[in-house]
Amino acid sequence: MQFTNAFLATLAFVSTVSAGSVNFYNSKDATCGGSPSLEYRNLGCNTCIDPAGDWWGVQVFDINSNQRISVHNQDKCTSASQVGQWYGNTCAKAGNTALRSVWIACAGQRLANGTEVANAGQNSADSDDVTFVALD
Repeated sequence: MQFTNAFLATLAFVSTVSAGSVNFYNSKDATCGGSPSLEYRNLGCNTCIDPAGDWWGVQVFDINSNQRISVHNQDKCTSASQVGQWYGNTCAKAGNTALRSVWIACAGQRLANGTEVANAGQNSADSDDVTFVALD
């Protein structure tokens, strides 16, 4: 009986963990300063947010500084399409190509190949692809 109760409590905790919120913008000028064109709330971690269409800005928030996010210029958050990567709350404007999807990892996860990535608030993207926007 104790095992069942502990398992159910753990399951309830895991199912309520959320990774945050994402706003998509259809204008570079409105990104993180204007009204979003599309909003997602209470997202789970290890999630690819892949709305239809092209987006010119994305804001990820309500996550902690140990959660990695990546933005992609193709659908389905494929590793080959990644154009930016940060930790924590982030705002990014598209460069020459529109943004198509966003990945939010669970807290504490690193890249599988062990490569060094940027800390929260630092830009690791190719400047031709995406521009980091500092959040106050």
